[in-house]
Amino acid sequence: MSNNIVHLYETRFDELMFEHNIFARLTEWHAQGHKTGLATLIGIDGSSPRPIGAQIALTEDGRYIGNISSGCAEEAIIAELQIAVTEKRNHVTRYGKDSPYLDVVLPCGSGLDILFNGADLTHITAQVSALHMARQTAFVAVQPDNSLAVSATADSDKAMAYTPEYRLHIFGAGLQLISFAELAQAMNYQIIAHSNDEASLTRLGEMGIEAQPMTHQSKFDSADFDAFSAVITLFHEHEMETAILQAALDSQAHYIGALGSRKTHEQRRDLLQTGTRPFEDIIGPVGLDIGATDPSEIALSILAQIVEKRHR
Repeated sequence: MSNNIVHLYETRFDELMFEHNIFARLTEWHAQGHKTGLATLIGIDGSSPRPIGAQIALTEDGRYIGNISSGCAEEAIIAELQIAVTEKRNHVTRYGKDSPYLDVVLPCGSGLDILFNGADLTHITAQVSALHMARQTAFVAVQPDNSLAVSATADSDKAMAYTPEYRLHIFGAGLQLISFAELAQAMNYQIIAHSNDEASLTRLGEMGIEAQPMTHQSKFDSADFDAFSAVITLFHEHEMETAILQAALDSQAHYIGALGSRKTHEQRRDLLQTGTRPFEDIIGPVGLDIGATDPSEIALSILAQIVEKRHR
């Protein structure tokens, strides 16, 4: 194993957040002129902490991102992937149960089939990125020669689906908005924030979050809230939220949530017109019922509910 990989394996948790979209980072690396490799989990014999399609990507100089086995086989996978990049070779290797590598043992006793793509990935990555830019799912299938093919539709039941980055459209002001943004940012979500509070906008900008000013007269385009996004209103001034929630009800947003009591939520029903979706698609009070009281706990309950809804 190279010194570069050893160093990065020891320091990655201080330097990198979990990557939801490996192809986005590959696109970035290709634009910088790097040769890259991609390891993909394509088969599970038993159980696995990560699903089919989990990936690790690296550059020829040893930088890497991603996770396949939650740590127990990462070093071996990364070392083999760097060899595949050097040799420009695509192949499949089994780790764990029935593996030729007797020194790599998975505690769960399972076998993991890993596809290593060391040949040029620029064309495949560009195709996935184009679909994601159009906010479409990219379906990636393994070919007989162990290369990858990309399409906008699932051509087989073995195609792996990679969705665009999940966006959080958040609206609010003050500590509730900032607490939510901080936790969502730590989870590496893509965030678009709106606020009527100048101090909140300044703080969001300092955090590197896209932040846009709004007033109670602002209009919102339902087309901005697509099927790979959530709309969350965090206002205590509930007159600020009506136009947002109305646009959300006319959208394909995957999740719509609004802060406030049950009484407040019933009052919303009288203010909103029937859209392409029923009022019941708005979750209110927003968040899982975990007894949350302070802004950080409320943010945790909302993000947990989003994760739950996405996986179900």
